Amino acid sequence: MEGEGTVIVERCETPTAAVGLWVRSGSAHESKELAGITHLLEHLLLRRCGGRTPETIAELIDSLGGDVNAYTTRETCAVVAHVPATRRQEALELVLDAIFHPTFTEEDVRLEQKVVAAEFDLYRDSPAETAAEKALSACWGDHPLARPILGDPSVVGSLSREALFSFHRARFGRNRALVVAVGPWEEAELEELLSSKPQALDGDLPLPPAVWQPRLTAEERASLEQVYVHVVFPGLPEDSPELPVLEVLNQVLGGGAASRLFRTLRDQLGLVYEVGSSLLAAQVAGALEVSFSAPAGRGQQAWDALLSVLEDVASGRLSDREVELAKQALTASIVLGASSPDALMEAHAGEFLSRGRRFSQKEVEAEIREVSPEQVRAMAARVLDLSLLAGAVCGPPGQAVVPPVLARRVA
Repeated sequence: MEGEGTVIVERCETPTAAVGLWVRSGSAHESKELAGITHLLEHLLLRRCGGRTPETIAELIDSLGGDVNAYTTRETCAVVAHVPATRRQEALELVLDAIFHPTFTEEDVRLEQKVVAAEFDLYRDSPAETAAEKALSACWGDHPLARPILGDPSVVGSLSREALFSFHRARFGRNRALVVAVGPWEEAELEELLSSKPQALDGDLPLPPAVWQPRLTAEERASLEQVYVHVVFPGLPEDSPELPVLEVLNQVLGGGAASRLFRTLRDQLGLVYEVGSSLLAAQVAGALEVSFSAPAGRGQQAWDALLSVLEDVASGRLSDREVELAKQALTASIVLGASSPDALMEAHAGEFLSRGRRFSQKEVEAEIREVSPEQVRAMAARVLDLSLLAGAVCGPPGQAVVPPVLARRVA
């Protein structure tokens, strides 16, 4: 039952086993006054939990093989482990204790605030990350999905132990939990363990609708020699039945070495080292993201080539062969995504959190196979509309520019 959490077990006899626990509460569910609390909390989950000290946890993780991790997304916070099957019970206990029984000390909170402050500096020093972050702010404004997962540095630096404890009690409970286990597990045992854990005090955490803005931002940095561009188009929410079509379009556009963007901007013109596209799909909205970095002197040429590719694909000039190659690439990635316990665990979690169903390799492959070239061309015409383009550029003084056709959108 949903109120008691969800357990998914893929039972198989393998030498390794994977287990993870996802809490349906991420950075997008935070108030502005608590922006970054989930990520800071994540840093503390595996520091001190279930009566274990930091030293004990570090030694346990190393003895398990070191593949135990915690992470935060816009809509979840998770602790996952991939370990030898003979050590799976120890990993399970650690994952459950990290999520449900962490201990917050003043000393640990202050220490992890320093670590997160260093992480903030790392992101600020990355012009590619800056452009990606500002692109979402450009298109979605103040919507929670546009906020950085790390949060607000001033907020994170001022959070107290009491605030973290209260937030954890409100959000981290079995009624908001998804447990996924792959390997020689017993589903009944996992369900019993989860049912004994405390409930979260907060109920549903709905996100408001996201309103798209075709806006661009520019930032100049004297230390840079490259121009970093990140543009976005309206995508689809994670539960959209059309998402397989958009996935094929993304693969055709910038998902691999045979993609239009890679072949044109890098292989044919030699303008860039990195170029590609990706999808962001969340509960209430999505985005198709395109990015490149180029030497400052080639920035305008790279922009022109990018817009030419976008216009060409949007106009329907896609061959059936390109679509077929993209479908083959996606099908291969699905096979690889189910080839190991940890990958299969992540696949189950992603499928259930986005679409409310277990991962089935056959079903997902069938959805990709059913996508037709006509559907991809229609999706391209709908999504790659230059009048909807938003994004951000970061580059040297005088070089952080956009083409004249887009200049009127720069804020």
